[in-house]
Amino acid sequence: MRVIPGETLLLYLSWSGRLSAPPINMFTKDFTLPTEEELTVEEVNVSTPALRAAAFHLGKACENENSEFMLCRREEKDPRKCIDEGKAVTACSLSFFRKIKKACLEEFNQYSNCLDKSSRDLEYRHCRNTQAVFDKCVLESLDLERPEFGYFCRPKILNTKRPKPDVDAPLEFPDAPVPLPDQPATGTARYGSRFYWMQ
Repeated sequence: MRVIPGETLLLYLSWSGRLSAPPINMFTKDFTLPTEEELTVEEVNVSTPALRAAAFHLGKACENENSEFMLCRREEKDPRKCIDEGKAVTACSLSFFRKIKKACLEEFNQYSNCLDKSSRDLEYRHCRNTQAVFDKCVLESLDLERPEFGYFCRPKILNTKRPKPDVDAPLEFPDAPVPLPDQPATGTARYGSRFYWMQ
């Protein structure tokens, strides 16, 4: 079991360079990129208001997949090693939106339409009534309660089956120069300091 730091879980919808690892300055001939077939998955084709309307429930429904993906990205520091975890997040998101479409389509459309039309920056505060109707439908149909404020900021413990990666050994340089000796301790100045106000 490993601890995931308290941070907002990022939703992985497609393989992209936005969640990139530290930059690689040069490539060797052994460096391989994933093929197009490995990266090709069915996309979650929803608009921003729809994604924002479903964000809390989606984060709760796909919490394990999101946590597994973020832990993989943090530990492996190589996006090529986390493609399968990213595909699992995308598959979970697709499954969630299909369930919403089947059970609460009308309530979801009203809520996302309200977010889209009520303000220019999709604020939730204008749509609390339609949000309550949507939350009730999701709770009754999918047995999924809207998480309380601050839920996604808490540290979580994830029981993962993926082995922990090996820690890179520190670099050793056999021809490193000899370090300079410590400077001998100096006493007080013979005639005092020019900064007399600091004495």
